[in-house]
Amino acid sequence: MLADIDDKKITAFRDLVNDNNQFVLKTYANKQGKNQWNLICSSMDWISVAIRNLHRFPDLDSNIDVRVMQIYSLISSIDIVNEAVKQLHRVFFGHSTKLQAFKGEKLIFNERIFDKDDNDYFKEVRACFGAHPVNLDGEGKEKRFASWPYEGFTKSSSDLEVRLYSNDPNKDDIVLGLNIKELVAFLQSRYEYLDNISLEIERQYELCKQELALTPIADCRNMRESIDILLKENESRFNNDHYRSTLEELALLLSTHLYEAELAGEALKFKNSLVPLIEELRQNLQDVNIVDLHHDDLLNPTSSIESTLHYELPKFYSCVLGQLRYKDPLFEFYLKRINEVSSNKYQLKVSDSDGQLLLKLKLIMDGIS
Repeated sequence: MLADIDDKKITAFRDLVNDNNQFVLKTYANKQGKNQWNLICSSMDWISVAIRNLHRFPDLDSNIDVRVMQIYSLISSIDIVNEAVKQLHRVFFGHSTKLQAFKGEKLIFNERIFDKDDNDYFKEVRACFGAHPVNLDGEGKEKRFASWPYEGFTKSSSDLEVRLYSNDPNKDDIVLGLNIKELVAFLQSRYEYLDNISLEIERQYELCKQELALTPIADCRNMRESIDILLKENESRFNNDHYRSTLEELALLLSTHLYEAELAGEALKFKNSLVPLIEELRQNLQDVNIVDLHHDDLLNPTSSIESTLHYELPKFYSCVLGQLRYKDPLFEFYLKRINEVSSNKYQLKVSDSDGQLLLKLKLIMDGIS
């Protein structure tokens, strides 16, 4: 029964939570003064722990004492999933009593001896079969105590039973049965509820996108000023890392001038070729459609020198874009190798600014296919 319970659903749920430009993190890390992101992470982690334990749950032992404690472990794992799912429900649907998941449902447990819904009935089973069997609440001030568990025979569908003794001399014992198939059905109903929560997350994300798209992005003919506008708009529209780094690289290139007169025309042509990429960024941000950029190759042209400089180029980018040139003793070597491959046409020098070095490399990459 438990072999079909695997972690695919919680893994897919976790991927959704971490996807969509980290919408969940940015929305719930500070929700009305509370960090609900931590609650979301805790819930997902413990669901994963419990589900993986259940998937590998051992065969029940022939010794009834060992079997009883195995079943208590089973109940505890199901309880973890149940509580974590309820917490996730509260985060994404709210705390209103009317919105409580499974409120009032009586679909799982048959032959119930308490008039309680499935949630509360499961709590009774959990309490009597291991959570606190020697300290149970009865009616009013009454206390009850569970007997030694034994193989079910009073109730035909029970795998285990306990007798609930009362501290009231006038009260009769009550027999409570446990059915493992019902426990598994309870687990499945709660675990599958992650699908409902996933739909709510997607609904909230789409609604947020629609609301953000209503704010128009100011247009500007100046390419450099356009980048500043788009950087601010990207920050307010999920602050996508790739879009931000692309815009920052564009800002650096468009702010850079080359002193070599013979390179001025080539540099201007390259900068003008970036217009379609800037327009694509603008349109995507306006529509809050944060997808891969079709014109990304304009900023990062493919060149045959990449195979020749497969070691030097990544190091060069780290030094220039990561501002690490003074920390890398091989920085001059990287420039020397790039100059060699480009026949020293662009003369990358240590005295060049980061922007000048980057722009010269882009011209090399753009000119050597």
